[in-house]
Amino acid sequence: MNPLTAESNPALRNALRAFICAALLAGGAANAQTVAANVAVPFYTAGDFMRGAYRFWYAPQAAAFAEQAGGLPPAISAVCDAGADASASKLEQARERWKATALAWDRLSGVQVGPLVQRRSTRQIDFTPTRPELIKRAIQTAPQDAAAMESIGTPAKGLPALEWLLWTQAIAPATPACRYAVQVAADIQREADTLAKAFSDLAARPPGEGEESNGPAMSELINQWTGALERLRWAEMEKPRMAGAAQGGRNAAPYARSASGQTAARWAAQWQALRTLGAAPSQASEAPRPGTALAPIETYLRGLGRNEPADKLAQSVGKADKALQNISPANRAGITAAGRSLAELKKLTEAEIAPALEVSIGFSDADGD
Repeated sequence: MNPLTAESNPALRNALRAFICAALLAGGAANAQTVAANVAVPFYTAGDFMRGAYRFWYAPQAAAFAEQAGGLPPAISAVCDAGADASASKLEQARERWKATALAWDRLSGVQVGPLVQRRSTRQIDFTPTRPELIKRAIQTAPQDAAAMESIGTPAKGLPALEWLLWTQAIAPATPACRYAVQVAADIQREADTLAKAFSDLAARPPGEGEESNGPAMSELINQWTGALERLRWAEMEKPRMAGAAQGGRNAAPYARSASGQTAARWAAQWQALRTLGAAPSQASEAPRPGTALAPIETYLRGLGRNEPADKLAQSVGKADKALQNISPANRAGITAAGRSLAELKKLTEAEIAPALEVSIGFSDADGD
């Protein structure tokens, strides 16, 4: 069976374009849906909440990721086929395509629910730390197609492996490493297309269909949102910083995306997902009707009449938002301040937000280790 791709499937391609347009609107819509405490807010069911999340956040972000990933294989093939005079420019173009793809993925995977969890997509295409020896070994096997790539272990595939091939050991035209990079890119594209189709299906589900499953889905989102706060604070920021400071930095663990210089952009993309689903910074004059826009957790709380925890959540998200502005791996004081704000937000969620939503917080893959 041929793999499902946007290039080979016109229906999927049209769906991707439609959702990318919606993605551009979704950011604004999300930012407009945090409402003041004195504004009447409709009651949202758990199903309303999840339909808004699927339609106005996950499906558009998954479509955007698939659109960017679709350009990766041809961009890297162009490097492999380039003459000596064009190889440098083609490599730079492939790097830019990788950056756009990685950012789209980081936004989508910032809070992982549904297909992202079920497929263990992060392990499949974003395994860290990079394992150079395994990548070198995989290059020697010279996989030629999707079936052959299934025999390659995840540490030698995905966005981090491709980052290593584009920056650390930059691929050259007409080499086995370059041909392997094309297969890695195609592997990422296949996962992106599958996720786009899965979230598109969830977003298109009519109201009421699968309603019985939306309570657990909402509980999953709240749990993953809480776990994602900890993952950003600890696994992404604090753990590498502390390892870098220990023993004079001899055992430093690199930040994710450090080879490409995209670490700060990754943090910002992950925080964008958390902030959008939690509480947007601006205030709207009216709350969205169920099913017409994304209602973040704060708005959902207000719909339940829980204005006090909603106010605390909005305040804590706003504080974290300020702390996370313009931080980078070089700004250690900024990382410490951001980590403190994220920890306070996580504590608030566990102590007051989740109980207000009648959700039990448990361990998940998104938790820090």
